[in-house]
Amino acid sequence: MSETLSKPTLPTFSWVGHLKRDDRELLSSYGEFFPGHPGNVIIEEGVLQTEVFVVISGELEVYANQEDGSNTLLARVGPGETIGEISLFNPGPAAATVVVTEFSQLWRIADSDLMEFMEENPGAGNVLLRTLASILAQRLRQLNPKAFGLSAYAVVDSPELAKAAPPPVTEPSEEEEVPTTTFPNPEPVAVKPENLPVEPPLEVPPGNTKIKLSTKTQAVPDPDDLEPL
Repeated sequence: MSETLSKPTLPTFSWVGHLKRDDRELLSSYGEFFPGHPGNVIIEEGVLQTEVFVVISGELEVYANQEDGSNTLLARVGPGETIGEISLFNPGPAAATVVVTEFSQLWRIADSDLMEFMEENPGAGNVLLRTLASILAQRLRQLNPKAFGLSAYAVVDSPELAKAAPPPVTEPSEEEEVPTTTFPNPEPVAVKPENLPVEPPLEVPPGNTKIKLSTKTQAVPDPDDLEPL
């Protein structure tokens, strides 16, 4: 590959590719294009990270130190990918080392300069923030799906992770009928005459044993209508 930078411009297929052409060209002026040669350390683990990088061409590798002193290859970074964007949201020491493995064209911008661009261009800044947040969320899920909300909305890349995902909670639609519990009607119970309650006999006041009561109303008649004893 030729080790010359020919007309460096920000790519249209990375997180900055969501910007309009004029905004993308303006953003490039806030940063710096530079070449990366094999063996160059772009980011060093443990060192304060204050820049964001975009790979224009070439390839880089990301390593992390282990407790036993060995280095583990975490990822390979190619054209259009971004490095160091987490420093914008959580400034601090770098969590990994990034090394150039073949001649590359890179663009970098200081965190302070990127924040200045977003403040002076709020529309473009909103696009960049939303895109960066989406990239970070995808990377966190890839590193540890269980710790960062594995669900029906997470990207599951293996059957093992798919089994670990909880089933999505769904609500019945208006067209679906919600099952209801029905109870059988009780069978009629036959009542025998001897089981019916017996009305007590009507009591007649003493001394009026010959008084006849109306069988229709069961009311005591007027005294003037009584027959003499």
